[in-house]
Amino acid sequence: MPSNIRESDASCLEMIRSIIRSTADDNSKWVEIFVDFENAQPTDEEREIYNMAEEVLNDCDLVLADVSSYGNGCYAERNQLKNDSDTQALKVLMTKLEPFVARTCSYYEHVAKIEKIVPIILWELSSGPLPLEEQLANKQSIAKQFARLIGFVLDFDVVKMRTAQITNDYSYYRRAKHIVYQDFEDQGVPELPQVQMFLCEGNPMLKALCNGVDSYMQTHQSLPINNTTDVFVTIINVCRFMLANDECLARLTDSSKHLCCRVMTGLVILFDHVDQNGAFVSNSSIDMRDVVRLIKLNTTPEQSDCLLAGLRFTTKHYNDSSTPKSLRHLIEVK
Repeated sequence: MPSNIRESDASCLEMIRSIIRSTADDNSKWVEIFVDFENAQPTDEEREIYNMAEEVLNDCDLVLADVSSYGNGCYAERNQLKNDSDTQALKVLMTKLEPFVARTCSYYEHVAKIEKIVPIILWELSSGPLPLEEQLANKQSIAKQFARLIGFVLDFDVVKMRTAQITNDYSYYRRAKHIVYQDFEDQGVPELPQVQMFLCEGNPMLKALCNGVDSYMQTHQSLPINNTTDVFVTIINVCRFMLANDECLARLTDSSKHLCCRVMTGLVILFDHVDQNGAFVSNSSIDMRDVVRLIKLNTTPEQSDCLLAGLRFTTKHYNDSSTPKSLRHLIEVK
């Protein structure tokens, strides 16, 4: 474990936090900290984890740039082929499809990197001796990396959802390969069943993020669920403060505001994934109305629609009867 805090020590610390939590104000209050999601630099103590995350995030940038440039893929070439029984023409088409299929496989390979780094980041943010607010203030570079990772996850899934040719090219390639080579599976780009599952998933990178959270919780089963959800709530409340405080707003660029909104959205989804009652109940630890208000206030209409759609369609509990009608109205009405 890349931390000097042992799990047994963390359990004791969590017990202390639980006592503090039971006597403190409700979790929906702002956390008055400015976290520099753009420029925070690691201390010597943070550098190892920061660099591990940076390596993944550099790959994230490449993956996002690549998927954003995918365009129509081989749609035109596929559309020109009228006879699937023409194996020679199929071989030519497969040659043109292979670079696109390889790109898709590289997207899938990134899933494992996300699932591996998320538990490491969560441990670093949650296992220290300080209250979470101070822990976050003292580990801003790690919080920055977590925020960037959440931003990538939401961005990738939106682009993937809007680029139907990724799935179409891969499916056509698999079908053509079976026609041309029949039982010769070693021909062409190797098939990975997991890639097809990755493509069938509506939000594959979000699923990887959730898997990373689940892995963290399974590894540290002695820690209560609140140990994880409180991290999410604390970062959400930091973002709320930064987007509502005039001095903070003056320091934020438009891209930083958008990142804060994506981070809040992603963390609401994660909280809803983990918490038994979800994020939308009336007594939720998250002030959902304020989150929605700030998203609408600090993003363009297109960005806002996208983030609010994420709350509606990628969460577990939004459609539960326990979600107040007034909150649904706020989320669904422009």
